[in-house]
Amino acid sequence: MPRVQIDGASVHYAERPGGSRAVVFVHGGFGSSSELWARSMAALPPQYSAYAIDNFLRSDPPPDGYSVPAFARRVAGFVATLGLGAPVLVGHSMGGATIQLAAIEHPACVGGLVLVCTGPSMTNHALARELLVELRDSGGDRAAMRRISSEWFRVPPPDFFDGYVERAASAPLDAMVAVQASLIELDLRPRLREIRVPTLVVRGAYDTGRTPEHAEALLAGIPGSRLAVMSESGHSPMIETPDAFDAALHRFLADCHG
Repeated sequence: MPRVQIDGASVHYAERPGGSRAVVFVHGGFGSSSELWARSMAALPPQYSAYAIDNFLRSDPPPDGYSVPAFARRVAGFVATLGLGAPVLVGHSMGGATIQLAAIEHPACVGGLVLVCTGPSMTNHALARELLVELRDSGGDRAAMRRISSEWFRVPPPDFFDGYVERAASAPLDAMVAVQASLIELDLRPRLREIRVPTLVVRGAYDTGRTPEHAEALLAGIPGSRLAVMSESGHSPMIETPDAFDAALHRFLADCHG
């Protein structure tokens, strides 16, 4: 898989070559990786080239440390360095917060947003705090990562889940803890109206990680944003109900580009 230098750090990413239109995928926290997006990337129409950044695995730390703002700057640097223009950014959970901030702070690098099972704030989100404590106290061992990772799926898919846990358990503990703490502190609600690109909000009907209130805050704050509900999915529709997720994503891309 290829690498690119961004702010002096080597950043690893997955790529699916295609046409001149670009889609950049950003994974979530707790040791997630570009593998989350492999099926979604492969299923894109041929006129799109797809890229999925790795933030915890295989890449160097951001020069100013692990945080959501650092990842947002990395996304903007990635787009600029690869000359992608203003691609559609697709972000899951923590990655969704990352691309919201990228659209606010670096609007020239964003042509559209797909916000998957995410929100603008973790205020009053008890589960996020509980999982951060569990991550710290456990040292990120495999048993803890398996239990934490089970929160991201309504029914953990066996053909994906074991590999997901192994990758998460190999991620640096300090990085996962720092980013989760940064995410809990972040509140983008006052700035959502600065986002001026087409935006799709994707919510899993059985998502315990991001409840309907998180999607409603995005829809209320981002002008013209629209909602797609994955009726059979938990927190990870790209894995749990991939056909429904791909259909919603492809409709949005078609609407963005005609």
